Amino acid sequence: MNKDFRLAFDVLDKIFREGAYSNIILGEVIDKCDNRGLVTKIVYGVVENNVNIEYFLNKIVPSRPQKKVTTILKLGMYMLRYLNSVPDHAVVYEMVDLATYANKKSQAGFVNAVLKNCIGYDYVLPEDTKECLSVEHSVPMWVVNAYFKQYGAEVATNIIKTKAHTLEHIRPNTKYVSLDKLAKMLENEGVEYTPSGYGGFYVQNNAYIGDLFKLGDITFQSPSSMVVVKAAAVKDGDNILDICSAPGGKAVYMTELAKNLNITATDIHPHRVKQIREYAERMDVSCIDADVMDATVRVHDYFYKYDLVLADVPCSGLGVAGKKADIYLSKTMDGVNELAEIQYAILQNAIDYTKSGGVIIYSTCTMLREENYNIIGKTLKMRDDVQLEIMDIDMENKGFIQLLPDGKGLDGFFIARLRKC
Repeated sequence: MNKDFRLAFDVLDKIFREGAYSNIILGEVIDKCDNRGLVTKIVYGVVENNVNIEYFLNKIVPSRPQKKVTTILKLGMYMLRYLNSVPDHAVVYEMVDLATYANKKSQAGFVNAVLKNCIGYDYVLPEDTKECLSVEHSVPMWVVNAYFKQYGAEVATNIIKTKAHTLEHIRPNTKYVSLDKLAKMLENEGVEYTPSGYGGFYVQNNAYIGDLFKLGDITFQSPSSMVVVKAAAVKDGDNILDICSAPGGKAVYMTELAKNLNITATDIHPHRVKQIREYAERMDVSCIDADVMDATVRVHDYFYKYDLVLADVPCSGLGVAGKKADIYLSKTMDGVNELAEIQYAILQNAIDYTKSGGVIIYSTCTMLREENYNIIGKTLKMRDDVQLEIMDIDMENKGFIQLLPDGKGLDGFFIARLRKC
């Protein structure tokens, strides 16, 4: 049995049966692989094409087998369709072996028959427009329906068809390295880069980029995340609360835009608070106090204390699903509605923690109104102590803005700026 195919199956099995995160579980086994690139391609390929694979698997096998066998079939179907480097007969042979490995020897003949049917199968897309988009671009139907309802056919289609930017976005630690200096450093090492227009560069990750990251000369931060911080317009001496802060990128970026800040950065999970501290230490930032806090629980000691509160709330993450395809595996509209209740509660606490005259920034990395416009609209309707305020960013806005994935680096983010009356 090919060891790499076995490891790919082990990873996918934990993703589909246990809800493991693909990047984490893959990272745990990657050093065991003979061909790391191949295993990475297979795992992410199956996850990214899951809706498509599910659709055609249901056509070929109307009665769904047990989960482990289904995962073997998904793995085999992906390899037969997209992995030209492995002969079809070898794929079928290896998947049959995997059935025995997965203690499903009795299903080996079934696996063999199904995958042989996949060879030469006519993968015809559905005729219905929305279902076709769902299958072709591997986006769940509930997401497609929501986008069509909220944005209309043209915009929704563009959102669904837009592919994620494949390069990494880096920015310099401007306390020590200017953007011009970073450009020269990259040029001297022969690293190709493209200015993003947001204070950083798009690059292909490599060992030199990794070294700069470890030294704290650069960090990885998306343009959309940087826009959130710029919308805050932080001022020298501000006392700031960054709720749901982990891994800490926005808090650290604030320290480069203003002086003498006092930042309290919180997260509900201790290991995530550790990430904030490690991020700040790597970037040589000493004014961030990281602590564990459940943002939905009211902390009376924080009332009317902060000049600025940043509430980058937990969300469905659909705005970055192009980069993190396993987001689609676990999210549902019911889950979105549950998140909306949490988001609303966090925003109310954020407002209460803000001084009169202070600023609240509300942000998500999603594109659903339930998590964005509706939260702000309900807040403005229920409270008379906040109002929207135009953000001083290079984008037209009315105090709020919905960023959509553009395939050039922007992710789907929502940002709103509120002024406490």
